[in-house]
Amino acid sequence: MISIGEGWDDLVAALSGADAPERVYVVGSTDSGKTTLCRYLVDETAARMKTAYVDCDTGQSRLGPPTTEGMVLCPGTTEPCLRFVGSTSPGGHFIQTLTGAKRLVEKAAELGAGATVIDSPGLVTGGVGTEFQLQMIDLLRPTRIAALQRGRELERLLANFARHPGVAVHRIPVSPAAVARTATGRRRYREERFASYFADARSQEILLRGLGLQGRVPDMRYPRGVAGRLVSFNDPDNFVVALGIVEELHPGGRRLGVFAPPFDPGAIASVRFGSIYLDLAAAPGSMESCRP
Repeated sequence: MISIGEGWDDLVAALSGADAPERVYVVGSTDSGKTTLCRYLVDETAARMKTAYVDCDTGQSRLGPPTTEGMVLCPGTTEPCLRFVGSTSPGGHFIQTLTGAKRLVEKAAELGAGATVIDSPGLVTGGVGTEFQLQMIDLLRPTRIAALQRGRELERLLANFARHPGVAVHRIPVSPAAVARTATGRRRYREERFASYFADARSQEILLRGLGLQGRVPDMRYPRGVAGRLVSFNDPDNFVVALGIVEELHPGGRRLGVFAPPFDPGAIASVRFGSIYLDLAAAPGSMESCRP
């Protein structure tokens, strides 16, 4: 059961009664109830029109494994479209986060979504958070901003859109039912998602000749310290075909051994190297790591 907060039904009515496609950007700090509000908006609006849910939170991803942004149409039975950012936080990956979100929102429009609900990352505090959210909103061009705040912590951001004729700002108080999660709980969630994604994985060898290489590309002549790195195999539009964990990069960079779910190697056009390492056999709390 979803505990409906103040102003939620007004937002549903605005989306459902619109004469043109709507995009609502849901912004708020971590544990402000953004995802719960997004679920409610999608569930209610999808009963009236084709609705897209765009999940931009790479740390607590709902549609794909952590490190990815995703988009799914409701109602529908299709698999989500995913973009690989390569990290569980926007920090140091702003360009990848912005580009991925933009492409997913465009994909939703291409598929005929009448409403698009965008679940933003929780980075909102300080100058960096405000600037990041400003650029996300400016790039994605929502028709509405749903701002979840406990006081006036988002007003510096919202002031940039107060006079925009095409953007309506909905100030929504954080629901008392919003539950704060500990850092340990958030890490546990990521580990469960990774374990679930790789449950049917197996060792595979990918020929790299003719494929594009992106992200933190290692020295292909003398590959060192690559084992355990998370990578994404992408289609020609840079949407994810599958994620994999590097087992071995053969000297010369001709072949890549990975642990990955079954997928069609003929569907991939590029490989993106991420910024984190995964050890699925590690003790709880130690699966995920970053290395210089």
